[in-house]
Amino acid sequence: MLTSTTACAQEKKDNSPVISSKSKTISSIPFLTKQNDFVYVDKISLKPVINRKFRNASVFTPTGFAVVENEKNEYAVISETGKTILDFSASPISLDVVNGLTMYKKDMEYEKKMPVWKWDWNIMGSGIKKEQTYHRFEIGVLETQQVLLRKDIPYMEDNYYLNFIPVDDSHVFWNGTLYEIRNSHLHKTENNLAELLEGRRFIKASNTSFSIYGLNQKKAIHTELKGTETLSLKYGKETIVLNEVNKERYEPEVPKLLADRITDDVYPFPQYDKAFPKEITKATASQVEFIKQTSLVYSITDSPYFLLGVFNYDHDIWAYSWLYIDIRGNVTDSIEICHFKVLDQVGNLVWPDRKMILPDQFNDKNWKFGKINGYEGMNDLYLIPIEDEKQVRSKGLWNRRTKTWEIKPEYYNISVLDAEKQIYALQKEKDGLYILFDHKNQKNIGLKEYHSISSDGLVSVKLQSGQNIYYYIDLYSGKEYKEL
Repeated sequence: MLTSTTACAQEKKDNSPVISSKSKTISSIPFLTKQNDFVYVDKISLKPVINRKFRNASVFTPTGFAVVENEKNEYAVISETGKTILDFSASPISLDVVNGLTMYKKDMEYEKKMPVWKWDWNIMGSGIKKEQTYHRFEIGVLETQQVLLRKDIPYMEDNYYLNFIPVDDSHVFWNGTLYEIRNSHLHKTENNLAELLEGRRFIKASNTSFSIYGLNQKKAIHTELKGTETLSLKYGKETIVLNEVNKERYEPEVPKLLADRITDDVYPFPQYDKAFPKEITKATASQVEFIKQTSLVYSITDSPYFLLGVFNYDHDIWAYSWLYIDIRGNVTDSIEICHFKVLDQVGNLVWPDRKMILPDQFNDKNWKFGKINGYEGMNDLYLIPIEDEKQVRSKGLWNRRTKTWEIKPEYYNISVLDAEKQIYALQKEKDGLYILFDHKNQKNIGLKEYHSISSDGLVSVKLQSGQNIYYYIDLYSGKEYKEL
């Protein structure tokens, strides 16, 4: 608990990919036939648009590509015209779109024969394992077939993801490298980057020191920064020393506090965008005592404030208490509501905490609360898990601004399918079926119930025979793409 709540990351204001003119209006959708094959049809007329059948098929990306599977359990990528872009192979394929380009990942697991000195000799007598499980990765740009990475590695040693991050219209960040996009190719401009920051900035590491650069700037904004877990503040004639600030169980790649050796300025994570004040200029006695216990310091982006956290280890309350200090050293108990969030290592919401979102005066039933979630685009809406006095669990959608339940906690689960358009999947009871719900217009979508509903429209239904079948629907109308 302590580790996960002290290692936080600010949710980005907008990390959606920049969609370029290469994006298309997609009019095709996978359609399930009576023979349990998928064919691609026009969304409106349902007439076939590709004269091929597949065992499985995905929806097309905004750039016009889809992953398909044949009867041999092989995977390929096709275009919206049905042209094969990546040939069928045993490697599963993932796609993602960033800045109008389609990134692909092929990931095949296989057993590799090892030399004798790497055999696994089992001392319990169950035999000798002469093979080791490996992953074969290939990641690249689909439009140009440019390969960015091709590597075989032991299964447990490393992994690679399609976590490309747009920096601006012509730059992306991936795997510690900054790329410039030219003619649909990615060209390396900076290598061995430790972290990408907002405002087109990044951190470079050199041995144990760090420097912060701006995009296309040869001169560093800050150089020779060193990691620290100590903060010192003056309060009158007193010097307050905070030790083990933002301490983690495992050493992070970039320390959570970076100190300038010359000026002694300290820049806190996540954006390292401003120096922490060296002096408390305005505070009450109780606020000063609070600061002396501070274990978490967080720089609130696009504001003059820092978040100060003290963890409460009471057996009934495992949570942070908060204060705020600005760049001039003024301390305050609260700040105006802003749409930023502090998340722990596994994505749980740390700030704003439950009492800020749902104050105790609205908890008239003595509910217990689970981990609260608020997704990008939901603004003041939060999903809140609840356990009542009978230990019955449910989930509701709470509006922090109006202090009302948008969806009462009468559902076992609520899944967010489209945060901006407020399309949710509601599950009334545990192991029950899901219905589509349009919260903005306060109505159910369609008449069907499903065992599962994904954000791309893929649903599952259990037949009387017990078999599960999968097919696609339109999330906004409930239209089903399958033969009756």
